[in-house]
Amino acid sequence: MGERPNGGRKNYTLPVPYPEPKVVAPNAFYAQLLLEDYAGMTSELTAIHQYLYHHYYFEKELSAMVESIAIVEMKHLELLAETILLLGEAPEYRTLSHNFPAYWNASFVYYGKDLCDRLAADIAAEQEAICNYRRHQELIADPHIRELLARIIMDEEHHLKLFRQAMYRYCPGWGETQV
Repeated sequence: MGERPNGGRKNYTLPVPYPEPKVVAPNAFYAQLLLEDYAGMTSELTAIHQYLYHHYYFEKELSAMVESIAIVEMKHLELLAETILLLGEAPEYRTLSHNFPAYWNASFVYYGKDLCDRLAADIAAEQEAICNYRRHQELIADPHIRELLARIIMDEEHHLKLFRQAMYRYCPGWGETQV
């Protein structure tokens, strides 16, 4: 792959700086919420793997976009890991299910069957991630974490817009099926 400006992220992240990971105090509950965003079924880790898998099937321009979005998701993963550490937990690729570790696995990735199916899954993943981040913002009182989640949501909303634009471009008639 050729060298791309800004690590290939120029048009895939917003020109707004990310806040430095900080927390008011260690908090295991907040860490568990962030672990869901980090390595849950709908998470940064899942998005990275799903988008990288999808980019292998897309034509050059769309492939580059999806790969670049995956790189931005890697930045989100890093910021969440640093915050989870500050909250006093290990940023393992897991969540808790019935108080037992539930480790991330590749079955969380939606592999898809064709371009439009994959783009639809990527749109759904961004929508669900935004909902999860907003729900976690409501549950977390720490202003530093809330600010970080707000900044990540900005990127996710931008990615959603880009995936929708791609869907309109590559999947004629898609917009007619949306409410």
